[in-house]
Amino acid sequence: MKYIALDFETGNASPLSACALGVSIFEDDALVREQVSLILPPAGVRKFHWGNVRVNHITEKMVADAPSFDEVWRPLAEEAEGSVLVCHNAMFDTAVLCACLAHYHLPMPACRYVCTVKVSRRVWPELANHKLDTVADALGITLNHHEAGSDARAAGLILQAALRETGSADADELAEKIGMRLGRISPMGTTPCSIAKEARGAKASVHPSK
Repeated sequence: MKYIALDFETGNASPLSACALGVSIFEDDALVREQVSLILPPAGVRKFHWGNVRVNHITEKMVADAPSFDEVWRPLAEEAEGSVLVCHNAMFDTAVLCACLAHYHLPMPACRYVCTVKVSRRVWPELANHKLDTVADALGITLNHHEAGSDARAAGLILQAALRETGSADADELAEKIGMRLGRISPMGTTPCSIAKEARGAKASVHPSK
C-alpha cells in the first residue's frame, strides 16, 4: 500500500495561503522518497500573519520566487491517485489541499486519508497529549517541528509505528482494529476520518493477540 504523508504550512488563516508543502512517500513499510517545497500563495492571500511566521519561520520574502501550488502539486497528482494520505491533524491539511486544488481548478485525487492524531489517541492513550512533537518524542522520532518536510516524515513514521504496535498489515486493518473510518477525497466530495464512539476503550483492545 502506498502512503503519502503530507504537511502544509500556511502564511495566515486562509487555507489558500499554503507557503510550504512537505511530502514523504512510503511504500508499505519503507520510506522511498521525500521532498519539501516553498509555495507562493495566490495574490490575495500573500500578507503573512506574524503568528504564522513565528511558528513556521516562513516569511513573505522567502516565498517571493517560489512556485505556485499548482506547479508543486502536478508532479504529485498521479502518485496521490488511489493512495492513502497521512497527516497529523488531517482536518487542517486536507482542507488546505482541497482549497488549493479548487482554486487552481485542479482535479481532486480519488484517495483516502488517515489522521495520525486520531490514530495516536487510540494506540497510545497514555500520552499527556497527542500533539506531533509529543508523539514523535515518545516514539523516538527526530522532529524539527513546523518544518514541513520533518512534520510530514514524522506523520508517516507515526503511522508505521501504529501498524507495528497493533500488528496491522495496512491502514485498513489498523482502522478496523481501532474503530476508525478512513477519510475520503474524491471528485464527488470528501468524508472525514473519524473514530467510532463505541470504539473508544483501553489500549489493550488494540494490541495484537499474543
